This record gives sequence, C-alpha cells and structure tokens, in this order.
Amino acid sequence: EHAEKVYMIREATAIQKLEQEVRVKLARKRYTSRYTMDDILGSSEEIRLLKKLAGRIAVFDQPVYIYGESGTGKELFAQAIHACSRRANGPFIAVNFAAMSESLLESELFGYAEGAFTGAKKGGMPGVFEQAHGGTLFLDEIGDSLLSFQIKLLRVLQEKQVRRIGDDKLIPVDVRVIVATNKDIAQLVRERSFREDLYYRLNVLPLHLLPLRERRADILPLAREFYREMASSLPKLSLFDVFFAGKLDELMQYDFPGNARQLRNVVEFLVCTSENGLCPDISPAFGEVVPSRPRPLQDEQIVLEALREREKRGEASGRRSLAVATGLSEDRVKKALAILRESGSVEIRRGRAGIVLLH
Repeated sequence: EHAEKVYMIREATAIQKLEQEVRVKLARKRYTSRYTMDDILGSSEEIRLLKKLAGRIAVFDQPVYIYGESGTGKELFAQAIHACSRRANGPFIAVNFAAMSESLLESELFGYAEGAFTGAKKGGMPGVFEQAHGGTLFLDEIGDSLLSFQIKLLRVLQEKQVRRIGDDKLIPVDVRVIVATNKDIAQLVRERSFREDLYYRLNVLPLHLLPLRERRADILPLAREFYREMASSLPKLSLFDVFFAGKLDELMQYDFPGNARQLRNVVEFLVCTSENGLCPDISPAFGEVVPSRPRPLQDEQIVLEALREREKRGEASGRRSLAVATGLSEDRVKKALAILRESGSVEIRRGRAGIVLLH
C-alpha cells in the first residue's frame, strides 16, 4: 500500500505574512521586562520619591526622559515603568545608540524590505519599532545619536508610522518611548549637536536619577543585596554585618563615581578575594580609574534649565511644578531656588506669577 500525501498550496504573500506574524510573536516573547518597582532598592527619601514619581508617570503614554550618571539604574527604572504601565503585557525592547553604527541602527530600528541591500533576508525584517508594537521601546544613550539619524527618529515619533528601508509602505506603530542619557542634552542642543525639536518631543516626562553620593542612605541596602546574591552561590559566606565588621564606614564614605554598578563590583571583589570569611582591605577594590563621565549637574543648574524650558512654552513655574519637571524633591528645589535668587538669576514672586527667570 502506498501512503497518501496531501499538499496545501497557498499564495506566497500569505505565507510571508504568516512568517512575519510568527517572527513578531517570537520577538515579543524574547523582549520582556525583568524588573518592577519592587526591584529598585534603597531606603533614602530621594529614591522613595523617585519611585513614587515613576509610578505616577507610568500610567501615561507620553515619552519618558531619564537622565543620570552611568550606573544609576536608568534601564532598571525604564523596565519598572513598563511593568507598571497598561503596556505591561506587551514587549519591552532596549536599543543602545552608543553600541551601533548609523547604518546598522537604521535597519535595526526601522527594519528593511526584501532585496533592500546585499545580504537582506528573504521577506525582509521588521525593525524594533514594529516589534515593540503595543509595548515599550527603550532608547538608551540617546545623546550619542547622530544628527542625520535624529530627523528620521523625530518623523516616526510624530507620525507614529515607520517605513522599512527599501520599501514604500508605511506601517502604523503604537509604541511608548522611553529614552535615557548620561549627557547634558540641553547643552548639546545649544552646541547644535542635538536637534531641539527632538529634545522637546522626548523630554515630556523627565526623571532625574541621583548618584549614590547624593543618597548615601542607599549604599548599605544595595551592598546587602549584592552580598546576598553572592551568598546564594557561596553558602559558606558569613552574615553581611560579620563579613564587613569595621569596614562599613569606609563603604559609606566613598563617593562611588560608578554608582550602583561600581558598588556591585566592589562587593564581588571583596568576596572573591576574602580569606577565612573575613573582608580584606577595601581600598584596592575602589581602584584609581577616573570614569569618563560628564560633570554632574548641580540642583540649581537643573532647576535653571527647567525654568528656561517652561518659559519657552509660556508656562508659569512654582516649586511643585519644578519638582515634577526635574524629578527633584520640593525641598531640594526650594534650596536651589534660594541659591539662584541670591545670585540674581531668578525672582520669586507671590501669586500666579510664581518664579521668574531674570535675563
């Protein structure tokens, strides 16, 4: 007996469409957020207020602009915001501008059509804007993007449509964008190395992450968690307070220019070089390398820049509105305004006039 065979014939376009749908579904399974607000550790008032603000802005769809030094947890906050949003069941996709060339970045973000260039995959490839449809797209190190690329990004954000390289078809996308940077973008705008219109398109819901040296109350909780993670794989480790006996003051007094990332490295170095369960000398763990990062902005500089931006938009400013705009606490905004008033930069008026920038 001969087994019967059944052949199903479908149009090539239908098969390609199914292939694209499967590819996007697989991408969504791969691109998921791992962290929530509960994963953001710390006991300081500053981190508590930051988490509260992040939770409030998570429910909206406007772009989030996260800025802070390297190692302060920008992607951690981005993932937590996604997890709190109505898009939590959608994909979370991260793209790092500093890690890609312009040509690669364009195909990565926008995708390409079949035959768009030599080596292009059959059927083309959706970009991350398409893959993030219904979810969140995290654009890290946005300050490193080239001017020639920024106009293309602005067009997608304005029109909510993407065109693959080598294609003439526009594809609608529903994506919430979160960007992050450790650079002073406002200064880059003044230097004309970053488009002003893109800056204002992105800087809708700003979130300023403070360095560890400005929230020292978070150093020990973070160190405990990093130590606990090491202890889970090394059960013979002693308790945290026993291991660091007599050394906690040194941890608390160090500035940690690399922030939480450097603190994790320090804890892991000390555990790996310890003998008989005792903490070795801490100073070699700190090292002598000076990180290549921009000088951190002072509170008064941040408040002054927020005042300038609000004035451009014709908005009156008060302590509360400036706290929301900068991510600083109202108390820190108050102290910054006092410094600016003494220097003759601002005038604080009563009533609706609020805080006025003196030119």
